[in-house]
Amino acid sequence: MAPIQMVVCVEDQEYIELLLRYIRSSEYAARVTIRAFSEVAMFVEYMQDGRYKGLVAAEDAFLEPWRANEQGGAIRWVRLGEHDQQQADGHTIAKYQPLHHLMEQLCNFTGRTVIESPREAGRAWITCLYSAVAGSGKSVTAMNMAKQLGLKGQSVFYLNLEAASSVSLLQLETDHNTPELSRLLYDLQAAAEQKQAPDGAITDYTVYAEEIRAETFIPPSNFNEWLRMTAEETTLLIDYIAGSGQYDHVIIDCESGWAERVQAALNGSDRIIWLLTDDLPCMARTEQWLSYWQSYHGEWLEQMEPKLSFVMNRYSGNVMNTLPAGIHPESTLPYVPSWKQVTSSELLWCSPIFQRDILKLCRLDGERSHEGVWATGGVNL
Repeated sequence: MAPIQMVVCVEDQEYIELLLRYIRSSEYAARVTIRAFSEVAMFVEYMQDGRYKGLVAAEDAFLEPWRANEQGGAIRWVRLGEHDQQQADGHTIAKYQPLHHLMEQLCNFTGRTVIESPREAGRAWITCLYSAVAGSGKSVTAMNMAKQLGLKGQSVFYLNLEAASSVSLLQLETDHNTPELSRLLYDLQAAAEQKQAPDGAITDYTVYAEEIRAETFIPPSNFNEWLRMTAEETTLLIDYIAGSGQYDHVIIDCESGWAERVQAALNGSDRIIWLLTDDLPCMARTEQWLSYWQSYHGEWLEQMEPKLSFVMNRYSGNVMNTLPAGIHPESTLPYVPSWKQVTSSELLWCSPIFQRDILKLCRLDGERSHEGVWATGGVNL
């Protein structure tokens, strides 16, 4: 089940920071998604579009201007005050109490209200993992993101677009009747020529990977199936997965370079996580690709820039090499010494420090998929 959605509004920003710090380290990190505000105007502006469907827990200073708007009556709310009490216009709960008691009360007030997921809106959220060099950790990052999203109750699809697929690292639940991806590509192309969708359901082609809590495809056994894959075929495939209504999130594990299927994946994604590593070849090739795109595909690069998140992988506390001009990593993933020589893929799914920072990437995805991050006046989990 998807996490419960809440908005918490308290003028004391220190209170908000303490609350969010508690949630991050507790069981509620997987149970709730909270957006918090310390400024009334920011809260009212956020609520104006009428799309929010979760619980509002707020002080009177926030409730009064919001409830004065006619849209306020349709959303479940509770007042945060000094004491628990039932009032004529609604319930008040004490904001100063043990935080686990406060969170249980808030969860109880939500009833059946949960996040309005991308699946309900008709299309999954798409995140693409990319890098200028091979061996930067794209597959491990993509698979661990799928795992964390799956553990949070999301329905996830892991799409690997590498010619030499990393799906071989997974223990797949399959039988002899499950076709390879090449069969779906053929069916999609045939259906497109008839201007219709394939006859079968997407689940006829998928297998489940328990390690990463996600569904995926059996990759083509023939490398040529990938190498010949066109942008049109890739777009058909991505649209078919994201629009199937079966998934909340699609994670695309993309190959480095500029093949047609890579271009289509970047174009079709809602967010692109570009992995960097602190070594000279990665920095140099990253700069070369960005310079090439700026010179020959400037308009395309402008369209991609709002989606881009640069993430420093294998980060050990400082960066020794000079970052390409204009690149500012949004997040980091830690160096894991035990992965230097991996003899079992199981080791790749169980590093606590890596999972911690992967979870941060997943939260950033959640913020972007629900209309972005408030830079001032709001504190986001």
